[in-house]
Amino acid sequence: MSIVEAPFPLGCTVSRRLGGFTLIETIVFLLVVGIGVAGLLSAMSTAIRFSADPLPQKQALALAESLMEEITSAGFTFCQPQDPNFLSATNTAQCTAGMVENVGPDTFSGVLEARPYDNVNDYVGEFGKPLKIDATDLSSGIAAPAGYDAWVTISQLGIAGISATESLLVNVMVTGPDNTRISLDGFRTRHAPRVSP
Repeated sequence: MSIVEAPFPLGCTVSRRLGGFTLIETIVFLLVVGIGVAGLLSAMSTAIRFSADPLPQKQALALAESLMEEITSAGFTFCQPQDPNFLSATNTAQCTAGMVENVGPDTFSGVLEARPYDNVNDYVGEFGKPLKIDATDLSSGIAAPAGYDAWVTISQLGIAGISATESLLVNVMVTGPDNTRISLDGFRTRHAPRVSP
């Protein structure tokens, strides 16, 4: 008689479970992992959906900056550029009659002046009152995206010893989608009253 060695030590029983997972264990595992992933994705989608979208903010800021640059780059003169006394006038009293630079767009030969205006005060109808303005970027000719509005307010405000008639506070406010609101302020002084833009 020959002795055959047992593959396992004597007294040990081999469990049939060493072969892998049962079907029920696999299904339970997949259900638990699936529920966990679904919960995580649900929380992430809610956070992403209600997070601040930076695009409307950046677009509104770009529009406001463009308008502010256009407005503050305009002249701030005593007389209309067509006035023969334009280069010599040191105050509005020296302008030719009817050629004083007033608030609001000018009319020449029955034609209303178009943007970009020749004077900073042409961008509003009266000082201190907001005026809705087309937010199109005139330097590039690109129209403002739908849903954006621009408002300009220009007020006479003295600063640092400069009288209110010689200094303007320019406010540009742009509103857009998702309650976006950007407001920029800038000052424009009459530092070169005989220079036409």
